[in-house]
Amino acid sequence: MKYILNIQKLEPGDIILVGYNDEESRQIQERTNSLYSHAMLYWYDSLIHASSIVITENPSRLLFEKDENVCVLRLNDEYRQELRISHLIEHARSFVGTLYDKEALDAMAEDKEFIPNQNRQMCAKFIAQCFESVCADLVDDYEKCSPQDLINTDVVHQINDVLIEATPQDVDFANSRDVTYLQFGAIFSIINRLRKKFPEADIMSLMQLETFLESNPVHDGAIVEIMSKTDYFDLWHLEREYCPYLYDVEAYKDSCFDNKIKMAIDIIKGSERIIKEKKAMKDHYTELMRKIGKLEYYKKMYELQDNIIENANKRIEVARAYLAENRIVHIKYI
Repeated sequence: MKYILNIQKLEPGDIILVGYNDEESRQIQERTNSLYSHAMLYWYDSLIHASSIVITENPSRLLFEKDENVCVLRLNDEYRQELRISHLIEHARSFVGTLYDKEALDAMAEDKEFIPNQNRQMCAKFIAQCFESVCADLVDDYEKCSPQDLINTDVVHQINDVLIEATPQDVDFANSRDVTYLQFGAIFSIINRLRKKFPEADIMSLMQLETFLESNPVHDGAIVEIMSKTDYFDLWHLEREYCPYLYDVEAYKDSCFDNKIKMAIDIIKGSERIIKEKKAMKDHYTELMRKIGKLEYYKKMYELQDNIIENANKRIEVARAYLAENRIVHIKYI
């Protein structure tokens, strides 16, 4: 029997702790005297967490066995101001693409002392650091905390009944090819190549890459060449190939999802958030071109945001067409 997260029970800013059955997870659980080995942050249609790098992931792609452990923690009411949650997610998203601290993980696995590195992330550290940024301290020292430490605080409380039985359609979707992993795999490759090319810079994320480029625009060509070898600038089109039902009304109607009406509304909401975010990124690269110069990297990234926006608009068009055929009007409240 497989289970998935009950999305209806989750709220933005929730912490999701999981304890898997694999060997690495069991080692972490045993060492920390805990049922859990990994921590994630929930934000509407995505999870943000430190894997090989800090990634975003569709929560519907997570499958759990009956004997695997899942716990959801939510900020207590006195801490749950909308502005705080918004800043929390904004801070978390700023780390997306940052490499995982493998050296620290290895040291923890062998119960050895290690030197904390602010320039790297681990799952529980990432969560605790984000909450500390909005004055909701979960632990005394986020550099050395474990998933279990996130529970032992009076800032959050536990939410029950967070799993539901997965349907065959849920299992098929969870096991289908995930374009997101291809995109983050490209980022992982880019960062490791950049670290070899510019070891003195200790680049651990695309955000740090941009900081490096601002001070060293002479390396623009080399950086674009490294990124182009991973096809990073072209991966945006893969979703149309792997998820054609999002881009064609007839394919959407023929898809095997249970509640297509709710899904269509969620697609619209999620795509609108993406458009808003990518428009802000376009403004960001426009400003950098004005301030630093019309570097090839900035041009490529600007074009990438445009292409992602085009995809999002097409998803909205398809979802609205499906709703219209079912005589449902999706009203966007201001």
